[in-house]
Amino acid sequence: MRDYPEEELAALVALAWLPGMGPATLLRCLHEVGPSTAWRAASSGRLGDVEALASFAARQRDSTWVQTMVDAARSIDPAAYLDRHRSAAITIVVHGQRGYPDRLLNDEAAPALLFVDGTLDPLDGPVVAIVGTRNATRLGCDTAAALARDLASCGVAIASGLALGIDGAAHRAIVGESDKFKSGDGSGRPVAVVATGLDRAYPRRHALLQRQVASRGAVVSESPFGIGPLRWRFPARNRILAALADAVVVVESRSAGGSMLTVAEALRRDVQVLAVPGHPTSPAAAGTLDLICDGAIPVRDAEDVLVALGLGGKRPVVTESRAESGDRLAPLHASILDALAAGPLTLAQLVEATGRALPEVSTALISLETAGHVTRSGSWFEPRASAPRGRARGRSAP
Repeated sequence: MRDYPEEELAALVALAWLPGMGPATLLRCLHEVGPSTAWRAASSGRLGDVEALASFAARQRDSTWVQTMVDAARSIDPAAYLDRHRSAAITIVVHGQRGYPDRLLNDEAAPALLFVDGTLDPLDGPVVAIVGTRNATRLGCDTAAALARDLASCGVAIASGLALGIDGAAHRAIVGESDKFKSGDGSGRPVAVVATGLDRAYPRRHALLQRQVASRGAVVSESPFGIGPLRWRFPARNRILAALADAVVVVESRSAGGSMLTVAEALRRDVQVLAVPGHPTSPAAAGTLDLICDGAIPVRDAEDVLVALGLGGKRPVVTESRAESGDRLAPLHASILDALAAGPLTLAQLVEATGRALPEVSTALISLETAGHVTRSGSWFEPRASAPRGRARGRSAP
């Protein structure tokens, strides 16, 4: 397949920048008349010459909106605008052309083009989207991080919207932004789908994280440079995130919000939806509990996700830093097993018994469950019969 003509590509990128230009109209311009013809109509003010643009104009209640689009088209040089993206090493893939993701090609709302910082190679293997509320609890963020880390160790690419809260926690666990979170064997790489142009990190505090994701995987957007956080682009972004994933895992979510929009897009595409249970009185768990009641697969650990993907026989790699192999355990892990030796305990009782913070104990329990040392029944935890009772920092277990 030959490369897409530069003139057509420049016109398509410029069209994507025009105020109010939505994905459906842009896709029609691409396939019905071609970007150059559509661009000439927009920049000359002859929107009626192109049916897709004429339909767009007819839908606008404010007659000045059309003139705003025309004025914007006359203010930009498509070739120079394309060069801005090229100078920043942004890859641009066009629907139906070489490099465009197969996962999106036949989607009901396929984007006309994608801007990519990084490589789309992670999409060649299994992809799991981990999403949730921006106002996440510490436990929720720890859970998202543990899931991402364990799935990545099995070669699963982790996708998210790079938002605050759950999304950021999942990706931070993969890229190793802090020493606390390291990806397993490095085979699972992150994919972020964002709503702004790739020259504008949103939220701003994730600017570093966005660069790290791009360096290890890909940051993807259908918005060209200069596009800021416009409200309508976020739900539009969610359809791409859902379409790229083999499964969507919701860690924490209110009953309404961006996560539920991603779920709706996933269900529309027959993409599996899974949810992490939470406390029934926690607002952060209201959405996930609703999903489970409606039939979503409950997630206790990464193995539940792997089973849903048809990879159930492949357990996550447990690194020495999380739960040491053989007869040695990290101090907190050993303390938990010591406490459970007397009988099953709840999470709250383990927090009291170990004297450690709830997030630490919860994360340690996830590690012990993943490693097969601890089993859970409802809210109770107990050691498996084969759980090791080894040393921690030289202390022999009784």
